[in-house]
Amino acid sequence: MKAIYKTPLRVVLNSLRHYQQIEAGIEETDGLNFFPENVVGINGGTTSYTLRFNPKVQTLLALYDLAMDGGIDTGEAIVRYSLFHAALEMDEYDQARAHLDAFRQELACLDLSALSEDEREEIRARVLKQLYFLLFHESFHFILHRDPDNRGMAFDTTRQLLLDIKAELEDGLSLVTEEELLNHPKTRRQIENMIPRELPEAERLEMEENLREMLAANSIRPDYIDRVLQNERSQVEEITCDRQAWLNLLPIFQGEGATAEDILQIHLCMFIVFNAMDFNKFLLSQFVPSLHGKTEYDGMRVVLRHKAFKTLLRQYSPEVYKLLKSEYLNLNNGLGAVYRSAVRMLYRHADDLVRLYAKHEKGGSCPDFAEIMRLERELSEAADLLL
Repeated sequence: MKAIYKTPLRVVLNSLRHYQQIEAGIEETDGLNFFPENVVGINGGTTSYTLRFNPKVQTLLALYDLAMDGGIDTGEAIVRYSLFHAALEMDEYDQARAHLDAFRQELACLDLSALSEDEREEIRARVLKQLYFLLFHESFHFILHRDPDNRGMAFDTTRQLLLDIKAELEDGLSLVTEEELLNHPKTRRQIENMIPRELPEAERLEMEENLREMLAANSIRPDYIDRVLQNERSQVEEITCDRQAWLNLLPIFQGEGATAEDILQIHLCMFIVFNAMDFNKFLLSQFVPSLHGKTEYDGMRVVLRHKAFKTLLRQYSPEVYKLLKSEYLNLNNGLGAVYRSAVRMLYRHADDLVRLYAKHEKGGSCPDFAEIMRLERELSEAADLLL
């Protein structure tokens, strides 16, 4: 696996040291939880800052970029990649081998070897930008913790952003009912596109009903924003760090001569990160690997964070926002393909998942480190086709 993540890691750590006098350490992680995390520890009056980073996030981002922006259906490859790590965490090496072989086959079917060097360089450039965004986001958690005064001002800005979104929602709900939104042709098409056509008719109908219920339950209402502002400080902080990361990267891109159209494409590139991150949380909630436990998927939290990030474009770059047409919908079409593949895989491999659940409940597995290293090496070699 080509280590393109090393440069952004070094830049972000140096930036924290130089501008904030924060000495942050790196803890390299593995497994199914692909996305970076920040850890602030206090021991005897001394504060430590640790960035947990899984290098495999770059492979996952490349797969999502191909799906959501390149129009290539990488959904099965994404799920196979995830199932491989779920099985490996539970020391189910035969399962992991089967998913590794299938992952190789998926990449072969995508014919990635036919990509030109310019196309590969474009993939690497997109992943590099996304890594910078992720790492700057995590670094701002450290900065907000270190500087309570600036944290208060930053949170006030986020509160105003969320109140603006609340006002828009109130205006929108006065024009159309929730039932009308759910029955709108675009909504109905999106629901249909997420359901695998090979499922039996009865299961398709059941899944359609479940999706409609999920959409209704997870739609953002004005009172939800009130609850976030009053009770969910962590959500306010996440949205704040999204804004700070974007606003710190934006002048860098502009300084390199990025046009309004370039900025739009970069913003969409960052939006793909949110979708990849949220779908990874969904997969974690299904697989229950031993290292992570049960993860509850909060749809409203996801939707609000997406909406807040899109609002940044209108507030800070109106000339870019004016260029928007159907780009976000086009990205959702790619995500729909990933979702369909996930449903198919969960349906086909239900027995495998049952075994993972059972082993998780039983506990006490004995890892074979030589086999783990062998499988990891083969996966890395296969993933090199992407980057």
